[in-house]
Amino acid sequence: MSLVKNGVYIHVPFCRSKCDYCGFYSLPVAPGSEIINSYVQALVREVKSLPYDLFEAEADSLYFGGGTPSMLSAGQLSSVISSLSDRFSFADGAEITVEMNPEDFSPEKISGYLELGVNRIVLGVQSLDEESRRIIGRRGNYSIKEKLEQFFSEKGFIRCVDVITGIPGKNGAGTLDDLKVITGFRPEHISLYLLSVEEGTPLASRIVPDNSFEEMQARVWGECIDFLDASGYSHYEVSNFSLPGFESVHNSKYWHFIPYAGFGPGAHSFTGDKRYCNSMTVDEYIIADNFKYTFDERTDSDVIVEFFMTALRDLRGFSAGDFKRVTGREIPAELLSILDSLVRKGDVRYNDSRYSLTRSGLFRANRVVYEITEGYIGGSPNH
Repeated sequence: MSLVKNGVYIHVPFCRSKCDYCGFYSLPVAPGSEIINSYVQALVREVKSLPYDLFEAEADSLYFGGGTPSMLSAGQLSSVISSLSDRFSFADGAEITVEMNPEDFSPEKISGYLELGVNRIVLGVQSLDEESRRIIGRRGNYSIKEKLEQFFSEKGFIRCVDVITGIPGKNGAGTLDDLKVITGFRPEHISLYLLSVEEGTPLASRIVPDNSFEEMQARVWGECIDFLDASGYSHYEVSNFSLPGFESVHNSKYWHFIPYAGFGPGAHSFTGDKRYCNSMTVDEYIIADNFKYTFDERTDSDVIVEFFMTALRDLRGFSAGDFKRVTGREIPAELLSILDSLVRKGDVRYNDSRYSLTRSGLFRANRVVYEITEGYIGGSPNH
């Protein structure tokens, strides 16, 4: 049996309400809506009709993302997990993660999830500051600080928190105050995302990023990174921090080209050499008996672009051996030249035979990847 263990992802595309910054595909529905139950039944059908025997190795991670997967009851979650257990061999102690909106939190829901084997819960705090929550359109009639205290009073699982930084207002200072409160509870994992103003979202109609906005984001993010480092959290991926030993097993598969199966409309899967996604709408999905998949036609250049987009997210970077394992070739001389120029510029470091992002490169990660890939692919018609 392969030593590499695969991952499974379940997409739940429902939310109580759509946040103004969200560019992901999700539908606002009421808790307990019948559409959720119909969706769970469709998930079970898709799992049973998995189109390929892709995953002969054990799976050691199962991730419920969205949307808001915590809108599923324990009974609905049980139906999905049971169907997956019929198709996949899960390793002992497999990481089972559920993203949870604070509105959905209750001790009863936590208890029901833990009985099903869930051992990692991600609480979508985003911000403790009411003004910041208003700016990004984060809705909900509840006390976020009270929910946070209740969440951390529960035991028996790995507590993870999502936070958004770089929100305009208070000159961005609110996130550092949030982190001082949150780290006092010692969550095992913190995801710190820079606010992204996505085209077509309500937020984009109110905020037009300019140089001062980017400078504020870089400054505040840097302050938060330094604070988390001083608080004992390891910065192991561009947006992720953990106490030692609590890195996300599932998310690391995306960064390291490890196969994973995704279920639900819009969910992606990776076989090791093929990528495909379920290309149905929610309405199509719910009534389907046969599921539609769209396959990516990946050229050699596409694989190289994917490699740099993902490998550089891991702050340990990559080696020439990693590049060859994924692409099947040595790093071309043209790419080595581009990497060397980024080392001289100070955005990339080369240490112990590995390339990785520096602090300045971290703030410019998307641009660094663009410079590498466009400099190589765009510079020659033969690639």
